[in-house]
Amino acid sequence: MDENKVSDLFTLASEKFKGLIDANSVVGEPMKVSDGTVIIPISKVSFGFGGGGNEFEKKNSSGTRFGGGAGGGASVQAEAFLIINNDNVRLMPMGGTSSPIDRVIDMVPGIIDKANGFINSISDKKAAKKTQQADAATDTTAASEEIL
Repeated sequence: MDENKVSDLFTLASEKFKGLIDANSVVGEPMKVSDGTVIIPISKVSFGFGGGGNEFEKKNSSGTRFGGGAGGGASVQAEAFLIINNDNVRLMPMGGTSSPIDRVIDMVPGIIDKANGFINSISDKKAAKKTQQADAATDTTAASEEIL
């Protein structure tokens, strides 16, 4: 059997698939929105192919014949979007396929912002209270001086 014919079959099939699937199939072209946000689609690409062949003798003459074939399939599925807005980068998964850990990681920037806001509001309230106490102490000192 001539190994080159089967090898050629696999080479041709793999070259065809290589032309169909490239890096842009996995990480798509960035899209810019009017507010400056950049959205990048992320996809899952899977493919497979197979083939085979055999040579057999001709019935009425000398020599051999080759019979073979190759085939395959490919799938591209949207998995998520990478969203870049100012200093924030977020991965937004498609559908309900994300794990709880992914959701927590996505929520971390928002939680940190809320915690910082809460801490700042407490600090502002303490500063305002100190200012009120200082003003009240000044008013009490001024009133005491008037009495004397």
